Amino acid sequence: MRLVGVVVVLLVCAAPVVAMVAPGGNHGNSSAAETHPPDPSSDVIGWENGYWYNESIDVNQRDGLSDAELKAYVGRAMARVEFIRDEEFTRSVDVEPLSREEYRNLVRQQAARSNTPPQRAWENQVWEGLFVTGERADAARQQTRLYQQRVAGFYVPGEDRIYVISHGQRRIDNATLVHELTHAIQDQHVDLSSSELESKTMDGRRADDGLTEGEAMYVEKRYTNRCGKSWQCVAKPDVGPKRTPYGGGPLPSYNLAMQVALIQPYSDGPAYVASRFDSGEWKAVTEEYRNPPESSKAVIHPETRTDGPERLRLGEQARSGWKLYGKRGVNGSQTVGETGIYTMFWYQGRAEGNPIIRWRQFQNPDEGKFDLFNYSSTPSDGWANDRLWPYHKGDKRGYVWRTKWETPRDATEFRRAYRDLLRGRNATRVGPDTWRIEDGPFADAFRIDRHGRTVTIVNGPTVGDLDDIRPNSKPSTNRKMRFSRIR
Repeated sequence: MRLVGVVVVLLVCAAPVVAMVAPGGNHGNSSAAETHPPDPSSDVIGWENGYWYNESIDVNQRDGLSDAELKAYVGRAMARVEFIRDEEFTRSVDVEPLSREEYRNLVRQQAARSNTPPQRAWENQVWEGLFVTGERADAARQQTRLYQQRVAGFYVPGEDRIYVISHGQRRIDNATLVHELTHAIQDQHVDLSSSELESKTMDGRRADDGLTEGEAMYVEKRYTNRCGKSWQCVAKPDVGPKRTPYGGGPLPSYNLAMQVALIQPYSDGPAYVASRFDSGEWKAVTEEYRNPPESSKAVIHPETRTDGPERLRLGEQARSGWKLYGKRGVNGSQTVGETGIYTMFWYQGRAEGNPIIRWRQFQNPDEGKFDLFNYSSTPSDGWANDRLWPYHKGDKRGYVWRTKWETPRDATEFRRAYRDLLRGRNATRVGPDTWRIEDGPFADAFRIDRHGRTVTIVNGPTVGDLDDIRPNSKPSTNRKMRFSRIR
């Protein structure tokens, strides 16, 4: 069973909810809920399984949902998704509560099947490259723990089935239900399992999610904005997880950097979808599935959608026994994207006390937009592409991370910020553009080489390994060498 369309618990204080007018059409009056409007003679938008979108229902889930209450709750929610989305469900959708413990076991089983030792090692080096997990950490296990703790629900494509994580008694949050029902109606009309939405890279998946999760969040926001105003909504006792401590304080038990990277489509996706809706309503949104965004950059900056990422090649291969991890990712490489680079710099300020960017602005997105968080910063803006190639030689690990930028200035800003990151890790300069971190979870050698719009970072256990991992990457020798701690 493939899990997609997960609702990650964002839990941000004072999240902006922007008032929007629901799409037009002859679907009834939304100004007040009616008790039992007459059923239509045929299935119409805004009516589903015997319930109108503006119908009052007698549901109280303080002591859990009965079967009759669940039927009414889901039926009316489906009608409301139809009304907002201006589209008809073609099949019924099953909604099943799942206990947190059952869900944890399900995620654990899936992780055990997919996270082979080589896959774990490859994944570790990607997150190590972002200074999120140290070389001896288990990044795959940390991602599993994050999903186990922070997911509120998910939809299974092709099965018309939704699972909502329940805490003890059978209770379902309004927003979670509407979010997952939006994935169901997406799947019935555009097929969420299509190859167009199956990227092989981390950044490509965030781009796909920027569309699918962005639409679900957009519908969810338009729904919640009506609750308590024009619509009666079912109340749910607050039994959810604690709020995420983005702004400071002790770090949570799950990996906070992975959480920030994971939720970017949920944050910026709604604004992306809203920009498409403003240009041509729901028809324009549906058209996006024929040509979905290719990078998280396109979702972060919906007002300036550009062509796809520029081409990047590795060139000469490593020597002296250093090898890639087969065909994982794209020919052994991963693309972390603008989101990954932003997360790397954000996490240094939040977790390490090294404020390379204004990390506290993360919870202050631009006014007037649908996004929840701010993923824009000087050293991550201007991204044009990146590829990170993990290498191994026995128990030794290294990588080559090549980034491309829109302008030479963007490349210089990234290189400067990356040097600030190394400085925060007590790196010492040991040669031209070459540094060494002596101890700690990121103890390694690093070389930073910039040519025009391209910045290449080479990582290895020792300075001597750098030349084997990335031959012919030595910086120009006509520079005067300085040996000092980064300032």
